[in-house]
Amino acid sequence: MLCDLRDLAHAAQVCKRWRSSAIRLMYHSIRIDSVHYCEREIDLSERRKRKSRFDRNGVPEDPAGARLHLLCRTLRDDPTRLGKLVQYFKTPYMLRESSAPLLARTIAVLPHLKYVDLPEGLFMDDPVHHTLKLEVQARCPGLRKMTYLAGSERSLETLTRGNVWPNLEVLELGRINMDPAILRHVLATMRRLRALKASDCRMLDDEFFRYNDTLPAFPPLEELVLTDVPRVTADGLVAYLSRDDTKNSLKVLSLSNTGTHPAALHDVLVHAPRLVTLSITEQVDSPFPSHGVPIPPLSNWALETLRYEITASPATSAYASTTAGYYNYLASSLFAGGLPRLAAIYVRDQSFPDLLIGLPPPMPGFAGSPQRPSSAGSTGMFNGGGGGLSPSNTGGFANPTPRFSSNNPFASAFNGPRGPGMLSLNQTLEIFTKGDDDLDWGSTRMDPFDAYGNGGRGRGRHGRTASSASGRPLSSYGLSDIGAGWQAGGGARMSVIQGDGHGGFLSVPGENIGGHGRKSSASSFGQTRDEWPRPGSSQGPKKGDRDLWR
Repeated sequence: MLCDLRDLAHAAQVCKRWRSSAIRLMYHSIRIDSVHYCEREIDLSERRKRKSRFDRNGVPEDPAGARLHLLCRTLRDDPTRLGKLVQYFKTPYMLRESSAPLLARTIAVLPHLKYVDLPEGLFMDDPVHHTLKLEVQARCPGLRKMTYLAGSERSLETLTRGNVWPNLEVLELGRINMDPAILRHVLATMRRLRALKASDCRMLDDEFFRYNDTLPAFPPLEELVLTDVPRVTADGLVAYLSRDDTKNSLKVLSLSNTGTHPAALHDVLVHAPRLVTLSITEQVDSPFPSHGVPIPPLSNWALETLRYEITASPATSAYASTTAGYYNYLASSLFAGGLPRLAAIYVRDQSFPDLLIGLPPPMPGFAGSPQRPSSAGSTGMFNGGGGGLSPSNTGGFANPTPRFSSNNPFASAFNGPRGPGMLSLNQTLEIFTKGDDDLDWGSTRMDPFDAYGNGGRGRGRHGRTASSASGRPLSSYGLSDIGAGWQAGGGARMSVIQGDGHGGFLSVPGENIGGHGRKSSASSFGQTRDEWPRPGSSQGPKKGDRDLWR
């Protein structure tokens, strides 16, 4: 980063034409870092130390503070030509907390500043930073983002006058405790407000978003982030999105620990036709409501990214499977096809990609092999043409037959559906999963394919390539076609490639070859060939077999 700026500064000294372009690039956005992000940092850190003959370790300097001193001197020496070019000024946390006076002297010559990193005490009306705040209000009227924390309610109320930062576009509120009516007046004066973030604001409720004849309307936003606001439910969001100006402007909605239940999320999506990103983070202590009125699936034609992070509350039992119904509902919504533009999903269930495969897990080897194609010695099991082995497809919202009785203590953990059977996705999805003990997100890609080659029957299959530990590729089933894979011979390999010695390949023998196409003893039951032939004699292949590939 600094190497590029050094090369750009050297290029600015070549000629006047280059200098005018280089100066605009160098001073448009300024960022001061404590570390030089390149391979020279080891050598530079050693050269910064104050060493002597008796002190070989040395005392390291503060590179960020030195750079702020040099920048302040440069900008104040030429404020008319350099100061007006700066629009973004970013500094590290420790520097802005310890060098507030120097930061104020630098900001004083930046009249066109749009964004600046300020000390945290300034957002809480700390008297220590009162001078810096007055300097920012007087010298930087064009700021686009501001934060107000607990204790700054009086400063937030002064925004109703319209002469303090009238061009604010992003407003962040944290632990604010003031009259909601006054806050409505404050937001109404911000004509350019497009993003609002409210964290731990207990006074916000559904009435704050509803229309009121005596109060100004809640402004239309492009981005709304609500964190730890338990009194805001789906009813308040639906009332806010019922207006034409708000439903057509909202693109990003983030709900974390709010009163909006995941079961009511479909109402919010219906009233937000332009929503691109949706995030919901909740800790639930009760299963997904499956009784009573059926809940419609999630549907939105513009949604591209969905963060569906549902976790169990610490008060619930680890064996209760509280979140299984929530992710089953999400999987059913994906199979319903109501989210056609969805490309990325973030979930907190590592087994969620298995719900989208649309097939039950394969049988282990010691449990028998009902999926094995027919052979001469096992014709009695597969005489029916495979019809009895086809999994029943009852739809995305149907529950399978319970395996346990109602009084079994393990019934709640196993009776829940684990995804729709024999269904396919309509789009490619990038699924990011993260468990309770994981630090990073695992990625799984789900690709839809046509199971019949021409898309004529409306059912498809999809491949899966995953980097997660629980990934199970579809090829492990050994099925060449999901539609016919459960029938006899569906998983056998029916092609062999043999070289001819001249760079080409020999033709594959037909089905009527006597040596390799041994007829099954069960031909009277309607089967034409044996997909898994038994081994031949120990005397070796016959002469006809030896001459076949010659």
